[in-house]
Amino acid sequence: MSRSIEELPCCRRTTRSLKYPKHIDVLRFFCAFMLYMYGVSKLVHLQFNLSAELASRPVGSLNGYQLTWFYFGYSRVYACLLGMIQVIGATLLLFRKTTLLAAMIMLPVMANIVMINMFILVDDYGPYVISILICTSLLLIAWHQRVVLVSALWSNQPVESAHSRRAHQLIRVAIVLTVAVIIIGGTILQHAVRR
Repeated sequence: MSRSIEELPCCRRTTRSLKYPKHIDVLRFFCAFMLYMYGVSKLVHLQFNLSAELASRPVGSLNGYQLTWFYFGYSRVYACLLGMIQVIGATLLLFRKTTLLAAMIMLPVMANIVMINMFILVDDYGPYVISILICTSLLLIAWHQRVVLVSALWSNQPVESAHSRRAHQLIRVAIVLTVAVIIIGGTILQHAVRR
């Protein structure tokens, strides 16, 4: 009696490990939809669209929300670039093969947007909640591929040879100390000039 390949004991585990979790599909499609919405709205100038009334007001009279839109709406090129990044990320999320790449590209972008929403757009909870949901979804997608990420970003990275390790340690210490001296010296100089 012949058995299918899925019934063979050696292949059962392999077939099971190749299954792609449904919740990851839901997360990536959710992120793709939301990123398309936000990305396209920036490209067609629905977001970061500065009203003439707002532009004529003194900067000190603007609240955090208005100031943020004034700042980001000042450069049309920036809005278009951010919109394009979101559209590209959304497109990559539509395909399983490029989902991890999309998550890695979009995580820093979305983390920045979450921080802007959290610390500047304090009273506007809609974008705050949505950006946290997108960022959390991208983190869960990346977590699903954690073995691949650890392998690519840590395990498979070349190790320093014993010959260069000592020189590299000295360079690392020199960089940290140099930056510390420059920052501390600059701070002291700045306070001295103010007096």
